[in-house]
Amino acid sequence: MDMTTLGRTGLNVSVAVLGAGGNSRLGMKNGASQSQAAELVRMAIDHGINMIDTASVYGTEGAVGEGVEGRRDQVVISTKARCTREGAPFDSLEFASAEELRRSVEQSLKNLRTDYVDILHMHGVRPNQYDHCLNELVPELQRLQQQGKIRYLGITEGFGVDLEHETMKRAIADGVWDVLMLGFNFVNQSNAREVLPAAQEKNLGVMAMYAVRGALARKETLNNLVQELIEKGEIPAEAAAEVGDLSSLLIRGGVAGSLTEAAYRFCRHTPGISVVMTGTGKFQHLEQNIAAIKGSPLPPDVIEKLQTMFGNVITATGDL
Repeated sequence: MDMTTLGRTGLNVSVAVLGAGGNSRLGMKNGASQSQAAELVRMAIDHGINMIDTASVYGTEGAVGEGVEGRRDQVVISTKARCTREGAPFDSLEFASAEELRRSVEQSLKNLRTDYVDILHMHGVRPNQYDHCLNELVPELQRLQQQGKIRYLGITEGFGVDLEHETMKRAIADGVWDVLMLGFNFVNQSNAREVLPAAQEKNLGVMAMYAVRGALARKETLNNLVQELIEKGEIPAEAAAEVGDLSSLLIRGGVAGSLTEAAYRFCRHTPGISVVMTGTGKFQHLEQNIAAIKGSPLPPDVIEKLQTMFGNVITATGDL
């Protein structure tokens, strides 16, 4: 497994991160038991992945805790807590109190069977929620740091609702956060314009989510997405015509074995991105994803074509 340093945290982590959320949730969303999900975690560790990401709302912290039991010193665990009250929508202004946040973190520690987490993210923070996170919740997170229950602070964006990435921009400027988790893929490259260069300058760790999600994995849905974005005016029709069928460019052109492989390689080698998230409930699929993330950069002319075609896209493409 290729390893990297996660920004100023200094953590030595695998470039592939096992994500316990997304459409699979380690298979538990599709009927897998906690024990089966834990076995997938163990297999991931056996194949060189040493960073696992979960969240209190995913329902997978218990599986991660079971999977890393006896190997806690071999892994970096990243989990998340919400800034809104339990049961409230993610975009709610019913904010969690500092005490509710502490209880959430302590419950996560129990679920994960550990006495500390390496990274605690505030989860999916919208721009109009940011001040509450910074002013009311961060002091509590810092107290938890002082008590040794959290090592580093992170924040994740509401990819798809924060189209201008205001939360990420503020997070970089404030200097409080050690790690950012943001949406990025070869169709929606918008974070590359301002956010990634600024994060690089501050030596922040960056975890890329939505590298492969929804429409990006299959020829038919990807081509439909391109047509939709042309109609929205986010892709110039002449650029789309120049690139043509993406599967022809990437697969039949010999660049990659699949759209999924091309998507992971594009993200992995984008400047400013530290690690790439990958989620699945099947071990064979995980092996394929690891191989893709470890792959070489796409050829410069292909990257240039993708940047020309998708450079102005702001629509969140991950769940289309």
